[in-house]
Amino acid sequence: FQSEIMWIREMKAFVIALATAGVVAERSLTPSVGLRSSQPHLILILQDDLGHYDVAFNGNINSSNMSSHITALANDGIILKRHYTHWHCSPTRRSFISGRLPIHHHEQLSGVATDDLDLRYTWISKKLADAGYECHWYGKHTGYMSMNHLPTRNGFHHFMGFLSGAQSYRSADRWENEHPVHNDTELLHPPPNCIAPAFGDSYIPIGVDSCGHQPLYNDTRFDCGKNRPTYTTASTSATCCASCALINCSHWTWTPPENCTSFKGTCKRVSAVGSASGVAYHPDVPTPAPVPPENSSCATSYSTDLYGKLAVEAVEQHNASRPLFLYLPFQAVHSPYQSPPGGVGNHSTVYGAMLWDADVYVGEIVAATKSNGMYANTVFVYTADNGGTGAGVNFPLRGEKHTNWEGGMRTAAFVSGGLIPPALRGTSSKIVMHIADWYATFCFLAGVDGTDNPPVSPLPVDPSDPNRNIYGKDSFPAVDGRNVWTALLDPTQNQNASAVHPYLVLSKEVIVSGNTKLLVAQNFGWPHGSDNGWKGPEFPSGNFENITGKSYSCDQIDLPGDLSTLPGIPGSRPCLFQVDTDPRETIDVAAAGSNPNSQILETVNRLWAILNSTVLTAFCRNLTTGGCMSSPENLLGPCNTKCASDYWKTISGVAGAGPICGVPGCQAEV
Repeated sequence: FQSEIMWIREMKAFVIALATAGVVAERSLTPSVGLRSSQPHLILILQDDLGHYDVAFNGNINSSNMSSHITALANDGIILKRHYTHWHCSPTRRSFISGRLPIHHHEQLSGVATDDLDLRYTWISKKLADAGYECHWYGKHTGYMSMNHLPTRNGFHHFMGFLSGAQSYRSADRWENEHPVHNDTELLHPPPNCIAPAFGDSYIPIGVDSCGHQPLYNDTRFDCGKNRPTYTTASTSATCCASCALINCSHWTWTPPENCTSFKGTCKRVSAVGSASGVAYHPDVPTPAPVPPENSSCATSYSTDLYGKLAVEAVEQHNASRPLFLYLPFQAVHSPYQSPPGGVGNHSTVYGAMLWDADVYVGEIVAATKSNGMYANTVFVYTADNGGTGAGVNFPLRGEKHTNWEGGMRTAAFVSGGLIPPALRGTSSKIVMHIADWYATFCFLAGVDGTDNPPVSPLPVDPSDPNRNIYGKDSFPAVDGRNVWTALLDPTQNQNASAVHPYLVLSKEVIVSGNTKLLVAQNFGWPHGSDNGWKGPEFPSGNFENITGKSYSCDQIDLPGDLSTLPGIPGSRPCLFQVDTDPRETIDVAAAGSNPNSQILETVNRLWAILNSTVLTAFCRNLTTGGCMSSPENLLGPCNTKCASDYWKTISGVAGAGPICGVPGCQAEV
């Protein structure tokens, strides 16, 4: 290399020359629209903060018991080896809903009552609802400044979830459709068998033998109500499991007293000292549900159970002749780490039990599509919203959530269901894709237009004026996502990393092109230290590998947006990784030796130019306390924080967060 200063100057000149190349050309290629004779059912399951290595379908056999249904579904479909999201939560969710890459809404977390998703964007749910789909959303939702940001204002027919980024798994601050829910009496659409238990009522097993009580759950579809499970007794787990199969119960559990600690369960993958639970091995037995807790109410039920059971019910009660869109963004396995009903069981950790609980409902949903005659015409998409963190493991990938390393952005993901051709079931794909692509892909499968263009085109990028607002008040970014379905189902294309995207901008600092990744810096606003390294099965403590003595120019934290529009630290160069052969991102090929060859230098220059020109098309660079604040006032409605707060308290009797704009009876603040 020449001196870094000279190299940066040359780079900037190169950017100016190519500024309008790349991003404009790529985003002008809109996804093709095709019609199907029968619109398929579409189900997307989003697992929060799941590590890449936390599921058995990515090679972790120790996770087999925690992810058996998820892995079975993955193995009956196509595992997506290069499926990307953003490096943290809210931008990923906005990308799926809007079809835009994070750079074209913004890259920060949604706050309380913030305007983060421009109300001029057409949500995927609205596209599908207009095409005749029945749409359900159960789980996490972020960014709700106005009533018009709520799911039921954008095509969803039923919504149950929470509006914040994180909360207790048994929180009493949840929402259904367009109102808060703090207790069972406020539920408009109660889950199955939901009758609030009377004061002091609890689930105490009856019938005790000489070696402990034995409950057999005959109906555990919801963990509250007076429709109690039935109980019997058994002296051994084998007897219990056999009895469970005979009566078609969905779940069994056996808890012997201390004088039976030598017991080891042997029924279907269960082997634990002191306690056991499992699935009845019987062809007519439904997928199991978790153990009911004591004194549970529906409104404050463990969130995985609440959202999972509502999702199962939506499938079971659906008229299969009408297409269904089900969006299930689980709260699990995001912190706080809280055990599901029944405790940790034989899963060794709270994290493992949390994943198992979600896995149960994935199995139930699949079973429901089959019993309702829907499976053959259903597409399942399963993905994490970002890389794992905390107890999550992203082996063999580097880094974790909140970082620009592969471990923060390449997720555990697959596509499955009856529409996957038999010849492709049990295979994998290396196509580079983004969660935003499911917008265009779902539109393609539904037979609707996957574009969402502004009424006025944005102005061209001007590299000499990087702060230029190219959108003004009348324009906004078009859809970035592309239809991946055709390439995924084409054996001649699905191993080609560049089959869908010649290049893909993942964040302000990252662009991938095929198997090559250019990383300029780590994102600003989050602490980075140990999360820059690696952790995996060779580090059983869960700690990151010591990276002392390993230095990378792209370890540095980027400048804040108010100091620099373009990514990178002046005087510092990007890293270049070949992530197909080096998924751990250990070898910066641009730094290999003092004189990299001309091909490597050309690749760095080309990708850096495209990244910079794309960053200049960012939609929301200067965030306010209200989020992006790009939605027109007439769509937001009058905003009044105090009036809105008083209104929501009047509705439920409890003070809580909610939309502050467009609230009934509230006028704009003077």
